Amino acid sequence: MHKSIQLRWFEQAEAKPGGEHVRLPRPASEPHANIVHMTTGPARFDRQRVLAQVLNHIVTAVRSLPATTQVWGKAAFPASTFSLKEDDHDRVLVAVLITDIVDSTKWAAEMGDRDWRTLLDRHNDATRRQIKRFGGKEVGNLGDGFVGIFASPSRAVRCALAITDAIAALGISLRSGVHAGEIYLKDGQISGIVAHIAARIAATAHPGEACVSRTVRDLMVGSGLVFEDRGIHQLRGLPEELHLYAMPSLVRQPTPV
Repeated sequence: MHKSIQLRWFEQAEAKPGGEHVRLPRPASEPHANIVHMTTGPARFDRQRVLAQVLNHIVTAVRSLPATTQVWGKAAFPASTFSLKEDDHDRVLVAVLITDIVDSTKWAAEMGDRDWRTLLDRHNDATRRQIKRFGGKEVGNLGDGFVGIFASPSRAVRCALAITDAIAALGISLRSGVHAGEIYLKDGQISGIVAHIAARIAATAHPGEACVSRTVRDLMVGSGLVFEDRGIHQLRGLPEELHLYAMPSLVRQPTPV
């Protein structure tokens, strides 16, 4: 009797269309059971077959979703969840070096345009040579200084010292500033607050010095370079104070006239 009841359940389940929730009649002595028939065809209580049917149902459901809500792995995310703004592709993490000739206006006035132009050309050649030597990229020429970016702070600082020493041989002094962070780099030009901070840091340096932010100093732990603590500074135009450090050149700088 029990066997005939099971056969009747199976026959009724087979007659139902796929995916329909089937509520089967049962004798009072049998426990209540609801069966969800996932696909057409004979209904069998086989673990592997049921698992295969469930997986097939999931795959079919995934493929039917719009492209923007496809399920990958265990969760569904809209495509925009991981999208980046177009500008984000132009943001890069670099060390920014900015150099400046000390008293350039005074030198130009005393030397005259022609001699100053000759000296400036020699300064430019020496600066570009060192930027290339330390693997940097020139992204700006300020007339009496340069803007360069480097893959690491140590390269930027060592380049600053090398430029300062090379320029000292020309009888002029250089000051420089280095800061690290993300900048916008597009068409060979940079922008962003990091570049402004580097310029403000350079303005605090003494002749022959490379001043750096604490960010740069901390990133250079283990580099072998030792910095002098220059304390907390409120740089012009910046809302927060910065802790600055200096790396003086080992070459004796010319005395300003």
